Amino acid sequence: MSDARTSAHILVIGGGFSGVAAAAALRARGHVVTLLERHAVLGGRARSDARSEGAVDTGAQLIASSFTHTMRLLAAARLDATNARDVFVRDGKRLPIRFGSIASMLRFGGLGPGDKLKLGTTLLPLLARHAGSLRADDNDGLEALDGVSARSFVERAISERAANVLVEPPLNAFYGARGRETSLAFFLALGRYGSDATLLASRDGWSHVLATAADGVRLELNAHVDVIQITPAGAVARDRTHREWRADAIVIATSAAVAHAFLGPIVGETHALVRWLASVVTRPTWTVMLTLEQPLRAETFGVLADPSEATMVSACALPAGRWTAEDRSAGIVLAWPTPDAVERLANHPVAEIVAAMMPEIERLVPETRGAVARARVFRFDEGTPLAEPGFLAHRAFGRGLEEALELPVALAGDYLTMPLVEGAVVSGERAAGRIARILARA
Repeated sequence: MSDARTSAHILVIGGGFSGVAAAAALRARGHVVTLLERHAVLGGRARSDARSEGAVDTGAQLIASSFTHTMRLLAAARLDATNARDVFVRDGKRLPIRFGSIASMLRFGGLGPGDKLKLGTTLLPLLARHAGSLRADDNDGLEALDGVSARSFVERAISERAANVLVEPPLNAFYGARGRETSLAFFLALGRYGSDATLLASRDGWSHVLATAADGVRLELNAHVDVIQITPAGAVARDRTHREWRADAIVIATSAAVAHAFLGPIVGETHALVRWLASVVTRPTWTVMLTLEQPLRAETFGVLADPSEATMVSACALPAGRWTAEDRSAGIVLAWPTPDAVERLANHPVAEIVAAMMPEIERLVPETRGAVARARVFRFDEGTPLAEPGFLAHRAFGRGLEEALELPVALAGDYLTMPLVEGAVVSGERAAGRIARILARA
């Protein structure tokens, strides 16, 4: 292994936000970093689809200016503030809303005066009281909030109707989760980060932004690593075409399931960390992307369904609505399934998925009716980690097991922190710190 006082060679497997954050942090420390990504572009669950008319983000859409670690990582990239106006659709009525904004919640026409009063006397004071700890990098003092589900708390403190408005739409659409299976601590963290922050996006797509952030890092795309080995000389990674990369240490910036598959053969399936990785609960998801025969006027960005009416589609997005109707993606509509739809259709062919979702897509975005030229499905089979009640203690336990691992290996991924872009970046920075400590001890 290289002397810690000189430049070491580090492999990073996975080119999502966590992998790029780890690679950039290690590069900034003076190390040589090779990043291996199995797709043709960076991004992971935030990867973009390159099109002749411009890139379209197929997963994550927006980030908040309050994501301080993410903003630091992306300092060299161009990000633009968005309009990002959303509507909540109930009984055919389109009610303006901006999730995360306290002012918008209090103005929202879908909640009555009584619910708004309870919101102001229960949820908002709780959010203010714990704002300092509702972060991806610091969760001290949240044990009580972590032990209860978001839906049960809001139903009890406000009303069932409020839970259907405040809890389910953002969790269903953006995290593939139900309110009853999501920690109140995580739900409040979303509010803390989104509370009147500026929402940002990239006109060139997140894959381009991450490539900019990875400046100075050796990128190997279409590298589908399927095995790693740890030897006295360091780490080895091999892909399915028998290409091989050797380094002094390795960062596994993948899903928990892939990390489990890598580490199991090395330390054994009974190892505590391997068992912990197997216990991380995720839910796969996908994005349906519709290309319309002609551009549509995108006066809104997000179109979220009332969960009491939705069975197949939790939300649609009009990418051009982030800025103006003249945007290059004005003929694109994105749609995300409900958690129930994922569980029913996960293994079905693309044509069946699109056919099952189209009636509700047309209800949310009527302009799609009879106007679809092409439909694609982007699968994210690695899944989104669920922040179930108790997840903060579970994540802390896993990080402790990883820290005790006596190998030149670090893990990175939002399953170690919070299932947010900010959580992914924090985990990548922590992985870089662990590798630095390993090299210092070597």
